[in-house]
Amino acid sequence: MSIQSLSEQVGYPLAAKLQYRDVRKFLEQVEWSVNHTATLIRSYALLVKLAPTEDQADEVKAMMQQEKQQFTLLETLYRELLGGEPSVQPSPQTFTTYKDGLRQTVCLERAAIRQYRDTYLLTPSLRVRDLFFYALSDGTDHMVGLMMLQQCGE
Repeated sequence: MSIQSLSEQVGYPLAAKLQYRDVRKFLEQVEWSVNHTATLIRSYALLVKLAPTEDQADEVKAMMQQEKQQFTLLETLYRELLGGEPSVQPSPQTFTTYKDGLRQTVCLERAAIRQYRDTYLLTPSLRVRDLFFYALSDGTDHMVGLMMLQQCGE
């Protein structure tokens, strides 16, 4: 069975199955990922300062370190694909309490997971897919960890 006939059977146009051919969108998503990861790092840094206990601060620090590793990988990918340094523009943090910070960071991780999934699907490159799968799985782990920290405060 060909891809064309399969896509027709399920009612999707062929283009919907081959999104990775949209190189411009893929590059935009890589740039978004760099900036969003920088935003997450800032968020985690502020959460460390606001954490009510040392154990919670240590948990958040571990997540921040993983985000920093991910940022380095994304920054390297950006350089390889676009031949220059990314213009990193993290969003400012608007929370002032630990509880609000946890809530906002869960939302940031959720947005990242969705974006990483979509970016993963935009490329046939196994190396790039591995990077975004790694980011997606870390984001999922972080979101669960943040939600558990929220439960500790209730």
